[in-house]
Amino acid sequence: MESSHGDRLLCQLSQLDRDADPLEDTVAGKPRAALLERHLLGGEQPPPSTGCGPFFYIGGTNGASIISSYCKGKGWQRIQDSRRGDYRLKWCEVKCRDSYGSFREGEQLLYQIPNNRLLTTKIGLLSTLREHSRVVSRTSPSAQAKFLKMEEFFPETYRLDIKEEREAFFALFDETQTWICKPTASNQGKGIFLLRNQEEVAALQAKIQSIEEDPSHRKMPFRAPQARIVQRYIQNPLLLDGRKFDVRAYLLVACAVPYMVFFGHGYARLTLNPYDPGSQDLSSHLTNQFMQKKSPLYVLLKEDTVWSMEQLNRYINSKFREPRGLPSDWVFTTFTKRMQQVMAHCFLAAKSKLECKLGYFDLIGCDFLIDDNFKVWLLEMNSNPALHTNCEVLKEVVPRVVVETLDLALETFQKSLRGQKMLPLLSQRRFVLLLNGETDVWPRPGSSRYVPRPPPRMACEAASAAPQTRAADQPGARRPRPPRSAQGHPRPHSPGPDGAPASERQRADSREAVREPSPGSAGEDREGRRSEDHRGS
Repeated sequence: MESSHGDRLLCQLSQLDRDADPLEDTVAGKPRAALLERHLLGGEQPPPSTGCGPFFYIGGTNGASIISSYCKGKGWQRIQDSRRGDYRLKWCEVKCRDSYGSFREGEQLLYQIPNNRLLTTKIGLLSTLREHSRVVSRTSPSAQAKFLKMEEFFPETYRLDIKEEREAFFALFDETQTWICKPTASNQGKGIFLLRNQEEVAALQAKIQSIEEDPSHRKMPFRAPQARIVQRYIQNPLLLDGRKFDVRAYLLVACAVPYMVFFGHGYARLTLNPYDPGSQDLSSHLTNQFMQKKSPLYVLLKEDTVWSMEQLNRYINSKFREPRGLPSDWVFTTFTKRMQQVMAHCFLAAKSKLECKLGYFDLIGCDFLIDDNFKVWLLEMNSNPALHTNCEVLKEVVPRVVVETLDLALETFQKSLRGQKMLPLLSQRRFVLLLNGETDVWPRPGSSRYVPRPPPRMACEAASAAPQTRAADQPGARRPRPPRSAQGHPRPHSPGPDGAPASERQRADSREAVREPSPGSAGEDREGRRSEDHRGS
């Protein structure tokens, strides 16, 4: 494979743990890295460390050493004050209202889309998928055939914060099926328990009733246990050497204006102990590292709790391909395609409700389970997925995911800012494009109509443009206009996240994409006001 700045950086990062010291500020590049650097920085090399920026801020420790090394390799400088507004890149574990209030669209890069809870909380994802299903059900049969059916990839689920739903669940429950109860906005297995018998269900009913009878309940309607879901437990998981596992993949929203959405492979997570459906020990049911670390054997056996996708593919080829009649390399063909279909479906279900501004980007962890019939289930989607590198597979996978995330965010940001065609992307290596939103329609200013908008052309471009029509000038393409202040005058020039001066670029209009009927519900919207931010599992 061709050498690159990213590959060089990954080689060095593979020696780091999440708490290791950052790499040296300067990382030597290869020929492709130089080409990418010139593309991203408008032909300029990053300035030396002079104390004058560009600046970046990292909140929290999740992946901090990888992100810091990447930015310092570009000559950027880290700041520690979260209140400073002169950053070019801000990456935080926990979303803060102030960050979005002071965010300068078209000038800064900010990690996490503000209302990503539509996908990354249990209630948010459930509500988004349900609403999308209702919208699709009102279309023609031919249109419905183009979409996945929710029940084909998402386990049967009920909300406990809605009285009618929890009563429906309590009425249908019987002891032949196990259910799993999860808080909507938690992670790492916290607050999860199984429901196997009537006594456990009765205890949950009594707890909910006692809280509802509390006079303070109306003021805090989303305190546990109401802000929970119950989901049918997949009791026939496919096993690897007798152990339960799931697969972490990545949904990358590299750019929000237009949406540029990618799929990335992750890794398989296995339990330490053999799977026992009747076990009371949650570590045999939940595969995340947080749960496995509770075992005294974890330090000795941790390398076997995370498999690469290549290792998973080899195992399934050797154990199941012939006996189950699977195609060769099922993991990288059928399974990968199914994950991509499900992730694209979920994003499209939420797309019209997500807050889009040029500079927002997001990396979402998606967890899939395969049952013993080789059916693929989406378990959940996580904001701020764990970026620790405490075993060899994670040292290989996580840094390259973070580096390519930042590369793609920078490149798509600059292309959007300059009204350039997105493809091809020089920084795209392992991520796979799921959605190119360049042809999306945008609202016309002062009008409720949503139509393709031809880009305005700058005077300097009109004078120098060749006679032929360029792709960026086609109807539906967007070219940003210069930002204006509240008084309607152009704002003073300021450099963008890559250090390019504003005189060489224009800021994209902050226009909301055409809306389909809104996913979610009033209850979910209220739930979203809680602080659901956390380090992903």
